Amino acid sequence: MTLSRRNLLGAALALPVLGIPSLAACGNDDEAAAAAGGRKKVRLTYGAISVPKTRGVFEKTLSDQGIDVEWVGPFPNHAPTLQAVATNTADFSFGGSSTPADQALLSGNKLVYVAWSSSTPRTSAIIVRPESGITSVKDLAGKNVAVNKAGLGEFLLVAALEKYGVPRDSVTFTYLNPPDAAPAFGSGKVDAWSIWSGPLELAQVQYNAKSIFTDGDELDKQIDFGTYLVREEYAKKEADTIRKVIAAYKAEQDWANANPAEAQKIGNAVSKYPQAVVDKLVKNNVQVTWSLINDEGIAQLQSGADWLTDHKVLSGKITIADHAVKL
Repeated sequence: MTLSRRNLLGAALALPVLGIPSLAACGNDDEAAAAAGGRKKVRLTYGAISVPKTRGVFEKTLSDQGIDVEWVGPFPNHAPTLQAVATNTADFSFGGSSTPADQALLSGNKLVYVAWSSSTPRTSAIIVRPESGITSVKDLAGKNVAVNKAGLGEFLLVAALEKYGVPRDSVTFTYLNPPDAAPAFGSGKVDAWSIWSGPLELAQVQYNAKSIFTDGDELDKQIDFGTYLVREEYAKKEADTIRKVIAAYKAEQDWANANPAEAQKIGNAVSKYPQAVVDKLVKNNVQVTWSLINDEGIAQLQSGADWLTDHKVLSGKITIADHAVKL
């Protein structure tokens, strides 16, 4: 959990490739949840920048309720956190994109949604360098665009091409995670980049990147959502722990929503961005609303998943209600 995947967490992904530890499955759900003296232990994934991990309030909130936190990471994006949870290396994915979460479920991982979020404004965009000669989505025909596979980047590019009538097979989808996409974009090895807030603002400052398609300006509804997932068995055994963890995350997000400048300052202690990037992020003032999974969340996630299936971003059809737990 960070300010949002489209904000602070995403920002760090434009930095040099992170040293991500090799994670092996260990223990079982009972061992993961139990700690000395009747206390609980919860293993939480995190990204390069994590306000809850850094600010110091989150862990105390849970500690006061008898829950000790172990941080697992850092991770560059949501997909590898889902694998960490599926292999019982961690208990919660970190609030990232619903698109790779849907694909993880379609691939047979025994996970369930327990919380979701929506963001406004939606600032994810397709960006280009001025010297590329690209000024519109239609100019992407014959070009290559960096996207994260089965993630927000791919869905946004597919949506842009559809809206402006550009055949998908006329564009080369170059599948790169953000740490690799950033230098490829900067060096001109790719012509455009479909990316979320953070790397976007850094590219604007470093390369004078221009947006040719922005989610919130171009699309009439949100398709990709922030999400937390846990293992099915963990959800059955640890409902109370899950409620407390999500409540603590929500309190952190509410604080960040109300204090964007201070939250960015905390994040920038890690990212060490130029002040111009921080100023852009603060000005965006992305507001993120978190909730435990509820009927609205299931409906919104289903609507997004249906779009992703219809547009062949996902490998098949998914019924969200079959993979969601209301606590």
